[in-house]
Amino acid sequence: MFWTASVAAAQDIDLTPLVSSVGLSDTILALEQDPPTPGRDFALGGVRFLHGIEKTLQLRYRHNANFGDLELPVLRLPLPDNPNATPFYPGLVTDLMAGVVADMDVAQTALTGATGDFGVTLDLTRVWFDINENGRADAGEPLMSAAGAALGRALPAERLNSLTIRFDSADAAWLTAYTHLLEAFGHLVLAFDPTEVIAEVNDTIDRMAELRGPDAVNQVYLFLSEEDAVDNIAVLYGAVNRPPEVAHIHAMRDNLLAMVAQNRRFWDLVAEEPDNDREWIPGAGQISALGIEMPANTKERWLAVLTDAEDILLGKQLIGHWRLGGQGGVNLAKLLQDPVPVDIVTWVQGHGLIDYMERGPLVDDANLRLFQEMFRGDALLFMVWLN
Repeated sequence: MFWTASVAAAQDIDLTPLVSSVGLSDTILALEQDPPTPGRDFALGGVRFLHGIEKTLQLRYRHNANFGDLELPVLRLPLPDNPNATPFYPGLVTDLMAGVVADMDVAQTALTGATGDFGVTLDLTRVWFDINENGRADAGEPLMSAAGAALGRALPAERLNSLTIRFDSADAAWLTAYTHLLEAFGHLVLAFDPTEVIAEVNDTIDRMAELRGPDAVNQVYLFLSEEDAVDNIAVLYGAVNRPPEVAHIHAMRDNLLAMVAQNRRFWDLVAEEPDNDREWIPGAGQISALGIEMPANTKERWLAVLTDAEDILLGKQLIGHWRLGGQGGVNLAKLLQDPVPVDIVTWVQGHGLIDYMERGPLVDDANLRLFQEMFRGDALLFMVWLN
């Protein structure tokens, strides 16, 4: 063992000195040399989770893969410009998502041991991603810069300079839920592997640029100012309108169900906590170290949203279709069990979904609207935070 944890209490580990000095990759190596304990397992799982995110940023940085305004997990994170980037390649998105799936699975394995009474403290402002892989923290690489943009808008300025959280067993359930969420997204992308479509769209862009030539006259065209958006839509539609890989769809469904289960476990564990010590997500009678106030009935309203999602995944509630007049809808559980290409035209018309339609109870947006009303304009922020 080449590191010593700073102990605040019998089971507490202060992870800040190690992470801030050597970075995530070397912290993993250090933690792996320690004997398993609940605190060590949480620290290892948490750092593996962060390192998985770091690896996506590193791969994107090598190829200047900035996905602009795509509001998608992992792909949306800001990226500094790489003046010496190597060319983008069509399989990059698939490689990114395969890495996410593998890294989240590894993090989950470590987190299974993070149970019982323990504490791991970490100052989030001193965590950094080695995006350019030079072994030191440079501008744009701190966690609060790279991944905390959305959360940072809600934080008081003083907490952007020092923000220590004491993570415990409830937070292990929360983090496990988050790993399942990201793994589910990874499987969704892999199910509709976009590599071939990206290559086709890029080839078309190059050929049209050649036809246009260097002397093209600037005129007003319908999509001129939305060129990237049009290309992104072409990639998305081209990918999902092909037969998906069934194993990845099933893995996505299973991870989403696991996310809901771990989220419920989180709220159960929070309710049993006797302390109020630098909390990540506070329960009743607790205060978040983030300085964000949580309404009293957050748990009930959020779990109601997740129950609706779970019911849809299990086929207990149907998704309404306009052709059925409120008497029935699409059984998503059947569609996920035996998935087909996403054909927008036939899905809207109904022909492409008729084999998955049935009579039964329909899900509505009542629980989601109650949650949104509770947080007003910050509902999306809290949904990301609570996962």
